[in-house]
Amino acid sequence: MIFRFGDFELDTGLFELRHAGSVRKLEPQVFNLLALLLRKHDQVVSKDDILAELWRGRVVSDATLSTCIKAARHAIGDDGDAQRLIRTVRGRGFRFVGALDPAPLPAAAPAASPPRQTTLALLPFEVFSNDADLNYLADGLVEDLTTAMARIPALLVISRASSFAYKGKQPTAQQVREELGVDYMVEGSVRRVADQLRIHVQLIDTATGGHLWARHFDRPHTGIDAVQDEIALAIGQVLEPALVRVSYHQARVHANDRNAWQRYQQASGLLAVKGWHPDTFAEAVSLLRQSISIDPAYSPAHAYLALILALGHRIGLLHDRDAARTEGLRAADAALALDDTDSTVLGFAGCALADLGQAPRAMPVLEKAIEQDPSNAQAWAAQGAAKIVSGAYQAGIADLRHGIKISPLDNRLAVWGSFLAVGLMLDGQLDEAIDTARTACRRDPRNHIPHLTLAATLLTAGKPENARTEVAEAYRLHPQLSPTEIKCLIGSRASAAVAGMGFGGDASS
Repeated sequence: MIFRFGDFELDTGLFELRHAGSVRKLEPQVFNLLALLLRKHDQVVSKDDILAELWRGRVVSDATLSTCIKAARHAIGDDGDAQRLIRTVRGRGFRFVGALDPAPLPAAAPAASPPRQTTLALLPFEVFSNDADLNYLADGLVEDLTTAMARIPALLVISRASSFAYKGKQPTAQQVREELGVDYMVEGSVRRVADQLRIHVQLIDTATGGHLWARHFDRPHTGIDAVQDEIALAIGQVLEPALVRVSYHQARVHANDRNAWQRYQQASGLLAVKGWHPDTFAEAVSLLRQSISIDPAYSPAHAYLALILALGHRIGLLHDRDAARTEGLRAADAALALDDTDSTVLGFAGCALADLGQAPRAMPVLEKAIEQDPSNAQAWAAQGAAKIVSGAYQAGIADLRHGIKISPLDNRLAVWGSFLAVGLMLDGQLDEAIDTARTACRRDPRNHIPHLTLAATLLTAGKPENARTEVAEAYRLHPQLSPTEIKCLIGSRASAAVAGMGFGGDASS
């Protein structure tokens, strides 16, 4: 719904507070508080009701609630008793008493609760010195890290203004969670050690206070710019794989909402949660088609649909491969026509084009994705796989290794490792190809693809009995494994050898 009062509009569908048409940035808890008070403007909202809705019944301090109320008042220009819009009803709670338009308007998007994003706050780094230059450098480092982390899809980074309220303080993880409503926080310190700077950074789960990642960086003063990207990348490697699963489960909670973003998020986490199987691919395709039907201009859904269709076509996990190819090309074209500047869209669409045999078109798209965001591991892996297909084995191997290196906890490592093993095998590095394929098998015990890749490398190395064991494991994981899938994954020669092993009926058809 859209609530209007004075020059303000609060849009629950778009999760926006607008003043005279301009959007005002709000922390999630402040927005939710305003929405609650406006929705119940004809009654007093008790403290217990606010805690139940905003903090789901968690115990928070009166100071935390007071800070949230103060921020809500400030956001709507409620700065004095004479013009008080949010009134405190002593002993009972709070009430919005401003003049509200008689009937809320339908929102621009469905009036469901806004999707729950994973949130992160980067707190001011502690400086063990009174050196003004060192303090300035530390603040700049946090500001640049905030910008870098904001590029991670599905991650909401709390504004610098809110985080820097803790400058000079040492808040607990629970306090930050209560006051900012964040899932994770980054804190750190900067100090001089001899002629170098030592920067210590740690990532903390605010729900448990547990440290998810910590590291220190020693750099000369002249190396400070490079370390900013290095720290952001290291934190992203820990957070991004977890965010894929969080986004999937959050989308499942809102599965009945007709929301393009929700359908896309559910599809994007599906393979990570349920594994790589024909029914999983079919479900992802269905969700993405729904997303596009709800919002035809939503470019990420077009791009990811292209990728799923292309992968399904390449490795045989979609039943009608010809139809998948046609629709995949159309979806990739649509995604690029809608947005050819977003790294994620470019990475998905470029990978799709490569998997659909359009390498000359794919390469510049993937190169642009990496230029826009050098930390896009998916684009690096896709570029490497495309180079291997084109015969540039060593260049492709290098790109795949880089993609794996910069996202070492990625849920797609089993598949990327399989492509890398194929490249190593084709380049004649058989021992390393076998080791890489074995590692890929360990990356995801549910995935049959690396076992077939390992079988191909073992067959090439003249070890048919070992290969037979891996084929058996692939069939155990995926009993419906078809001859077409095997041929798509490991090629005609290796698939013919697998056919002679007697698994799954006649594999030569």
